[in-house]
Amino acid sequence: MRSAFYCLVNFLNTTNINDVYYKAAKTILANIYKIPQYNIIEVADMCYVSTATISRLCRKLNYESFADFKNDVILNLNYFNQDAKRLIFDHQLPDKKTLGDGKEILNNHFENILNNLRDTFNSVKYDDLMDIIDRIHSANRICFAGNFFTQSVSMQLQIELSYLGKDCIGMFSLEQQKEIIKTLDENDLIIVSSIAGGFFKDFPDTIRLISRSSAYKIVISQLDKFNYSEKMDKIVKVGNNHHSLIGKFSITYIFEVLEALYHIKYGMK
Repeated sequence: MRSAFYCLVNFLNTTNINDVYYKAAKTILANIYKIPQYNIIEVADMCYVSTATISRLCRKLNYESFADFKNDVILNLNYFNQDAKRLIFDHQLPDKKTLGDGKEILNNHFENILNNLRDTFNSVKYDDLMDIIDRIHSANRICFAGNFFTQSVSMQLQIELSYLGKDCIGMFSLEQQKEIIKTLDENDLIIVSSIAGGFFKDFPDTIRLISRSSAYKIVISQLDKFNYSEKMDKIVKVGNNHHSLIGKFSITYIFEVLEALYHIKYGMK
């Protein structure tokens, strides 16, 4: 759960360094731990800008208001240490005393990645992947839903599909995802991706909205059971039962395979 961090870093990576919003965003990121205790006036003073500039910056970051941004930061900070454990290791971070023998940590991480990918390769059915690319081809619109990381991973597939004439939508903002989902019908396709199932747990309203859509619904995740999972049309389970964020490698693998298969079947002239 790092959406506020993703939004800030993505904004900084795509904005002119001399822009007033760039400087404010950089100051906020450098002082992110202060945000839960600060009001908008204090944040504006910290950034040497007006409160109106902070409000506009929040909207540029795809938040409705500073209050929404602040709430997301609080949620992100609460998850941060938990995510740090799941990003690299299956269960718990090793004791600091083991850092002197970093090669063991490196080897364990490598083996965890290989095991996750191997389990994905052994469990995902080729026919399911071919069915997905056929449904992509026949759909009027393809909507990608998920958190910032998986939306970023799906972008390469979106580029391939867009190049070949498909109408694809992959919004980073959760609110914009919900607005798009409301417009979909039975001729459209939703592809939801969540590494360890956090998207299903943290945004029940969005999952409920997806479950009620008449569009064909595909989920790619390490989880195959979650709220409204019975309402999904196809679940591609990747990784293994550890459900760590190491599964991001398997999610990336699946999207890259889908891109290659689609290009072979529908893109080559």
